Amino acid sequence: MTVDAADAYDIITAVRDLLDAGLPAAASVHLGGVPDGTPTPYVVLYPDIGAESTADRTLADGVPMDVRWQATSVGGTFAQALLLAGMVDTATRATVPDVPGRRVRPIRQEGSQPVRRDDESTPLWFGTAQYRARVERVT
Repeated sequence: MTVDAADAYDIITAVRDLLDAGLPAAASVHLGGVPDGTPTPYVVLYPDIGAESTADRTLADGVPMDVRWQATSVGGTFAQALLLAGMVDTATRATVPDVPGRRVRPIRQEGSQPVRRDDESTPLWFGTAQYRARVERVT
């Protein structure tokens, strides 16, 4: 399998849709940033373009692709950011995204950072978690 940034985009939009469906309506989900004035709470997904998996190959020498992303959960208070980060984690790992033409394995969390204040000059709090989806094309 050739790693293709379009594959990564399909995966991350499926994750965004999964979060849109699994989070409270008050929490918006964005890719790569938020428009100015976006009310909290919200989640921003920062994906990579994907890379060949170093973990396994098929007998036909097919190579799955690993797509990684960071989910940044932002809230107006510490509690709001922490609770949103927990909901993001539950929604992300409870369901495998359905992406046509691809087999997506269960999503794994690879790391996280504690909830902290964005900056002393803003009222925002945020927490981050990093995830990986292993994906194979099906024919």
